[in-house]
Amino acid sequence: MSHGTERRTWHGVDRTRLTWYPRIDYGKCTGCGLCLLTCGNDVFRWSDRGLPIVANPGNCVLGCTTCAKLCPEDAMTFPDDPKRFLRTIIIKEKIYPNVKKELMERLSKYPDHRVDSRTFKLINKPSPEFSKWHGIDRTAIRWGPMIDEDKCVGCGLCVVQCSERRNVFGYDETRRKSVVLYPYNCMVGCNNCQVACLWDAIKFPDFSELKKLARDLVDSGIVRRELEDRLSRNPNLLMELPDSLIVRMTKLVKIVDK
Repeated sequence: MSHGTERRTWHGVDRTRLTWYPRIDYGKCTGCGLCLLTCGNDVFRWSDRGLPIVANPGNCVLGCTTCAKLCPEDAMTFPDDPKRFLRTIIIKEKIYPNVKKELMERLSKYPDHRVDSRTFKLINKPSPEFSKWHGIDRTAIRWGPMIDEDKCVGCGLCVVQCSERRNVFGYDETRRKSVVLYPYNCMVGCNNCQVACLWDAIKFPDFSELKKLARDLVDSGIVRRELEDRLSRNPNLLMELPDSLIVRMTKLVKIVDK
């Protein structure tokens, strides 16, 4: 399922009917910019006051809380517990016929992701575009899904929940089992597949290591330099705030012009 399709629907469910996007607590936000750098779906813009703005809430991937999990100040919140939110949609909307169709389309497009789960081998290096995470070798970061084969029922939701660009999972059609094929392609901090799995068949490493790593990256100045570089190369990310919004924000945080 392409990113474009994700923004319009979620496995056949009209995205515009579902409220899911981050809220920023400007009383906590320090304007580090990690949320904008982390998001791959163009949810954020950067204000002329040096703070992030949720400018494209409909682009947020349903159930994703990566920006909130990585935020050093815990300044991001979402409208519900992500697992409860997605489970309600999955059960109410009966998405699995669409998931099965999407799975077949994904495997047809990427036949190398058809595997024998008893003999397949992990690809223990990331695709070139994912080889670094804020300058750190991706293979040095302990983050990626692990599947409990005894719990996996082979629905394939994890396969199509993962973006086509990252394509972390393979699938064994004979045994009806998903497998982790490209663990280092997994977006650092993302656990959308785990959130969506009704059978709790997917686990991730403890998140505390990533939280500390995110804090260290912000404190080192690396995130600030990356943000400034991103904004200089993409001026469309800059956004001038209307006076009415500035008034609302300044009630939450004292903004000091530099």
